[in-house]
Amino acid sequence: MDIRKNRKKRGRGRRRRLLFLVLGAVLVIAAVFAVRSRKKQSTVPAWIPMEGEYPVSMLEFMEKYPQATDFVMAFPEKKDLHPKIDITEDVRQGGVPLFLQWDERWGYEIYGDDFLGVNGCGPTSLSMVQCGLSGDTKWNPYEVAKMADENGYYVSGVGSSWELMDAGARQMGLQVSEVPFSAEGIVDTLRSGRLIICSMGPGEFTYSGHFVVLTGVDDDGRIFLNDSNSRERSQQTWDADYLLSQAVAMWAYSY
Repeated sequence: MDIRKNRKKRGRGRRRRLLFLVLGAVLVIAAVFAVRSRKKQSTVPAWIPMEGEYPVSMLEFMEKYPQATDFVMAFPEKKDLHPKIDITEDVRQGGVPLFLQWDERWGYEIYGDDFLGVNGCGPTSLSMVQCGLSGDTKWNPYEVAKMADENGYYVSGVGSSWELMDAGARQMGLQVSEVPFSAEGIVDTLRSGRLIICSMGPGEFTYSGHFVVLTGVDDDGRIFLNDSNSRERSQQTWDADYLLSQAVAMWAYSY
């Protein structure tokens, strides 16, 4: 009788130990997931104002530029994905690729004091120029943005400095030259095979400041351009004098 009682006690003891082991494993797994969850929640820097699940700057950007609505609305579920950026297919098509600053591949990354999708027209424009001239797929918009951040080419509260378009471009291996500030100067520069980045003031392209890439000219002297904030404007041709009326600076590039 005593032997059976001892066996029962030993059996209950083993079951309790097994239960404690299982509970311990569950607690460890729960702790790991909690840490991971906290890490995901902290990917938006604390200094970026939020309204619910959305950065205030993105909501304001969407109000000004409705073409970015889908990008902004997808922020909560896509902000932490950080996909590997591959622009091989974009560049392989030939010519100057059109990159949008709010492309989901890089638009949720931080640039300066905001998101690349909101304030990344400078790096995105320079990326288009580099890829169009050299075919080098290393310099996607996020890589250019990181280089700009690291070298002080971002001005807090303002955006990309003009130095990015000159000194920054040279760091990337591009040759930079001046563009005569005239319609004839733009047309001649483009017909020579060079590309132009224009810094635009308020008007057709922006409420404050913006960079666009002039990519070519047709037989009638009208200008092709890539606007990192608009597919629609990138599909039109433009009068050179009209562009000049809103441009405040220009740089020409070759490789």
